[in-house]
Amino acid sequence: MNKEKQIWYLYKTDIKYLKTECYKMMKDLYIQLGQNPEPEIIVNLTRIFVNDLAESYSSMELNEVKFAINKHIREKDGPHFINVPMWNQALRDYKKTKALKKQNNQIGQYEIYKKRVETMRKAIKNREIIKIGNGNSDKYKYD
Repeated sequence: MNKEKQIWYLYKTDIKYLKTECYKMMKDLYIQLGQNPEPEIIVNLTRIFVNDLAESYSSMELNEVKFAINKHIREKDGPHFINVPMWNQALRDYKKTKALKKQNNQIGQYEIYKKRVETMRKAIKNREIIKIGNGNSDKYKYD
């Protein structure tokens, strides 16, 4: 695991980036749930979220946190609310499942997700792009 992507490292070296990414994550979660809170609520929840991550989940990567919370929202029956109990439950469940998989020498869900994303990135990178037409053909000009 790359330590530069872990929460503790971001908290120590680039707190502004961590807060920005957590703010975006909070905003995206509200959008996913079809809710529209006031900006002050998102800012205050972000502050609490950053502190919770630094205190209790500092060894996780930021993308892993996003993955765990999204997984929780999609797999658990609602209603869902963005609050401290929800994200703590999501992250605790994820860490418990991850530890169990590691104990049984199985690949975790986040590792499978990362491999899929990397495979897709490689497939898209090597894809040949064919340009069709030039977009300003004289044949179709009107005077």
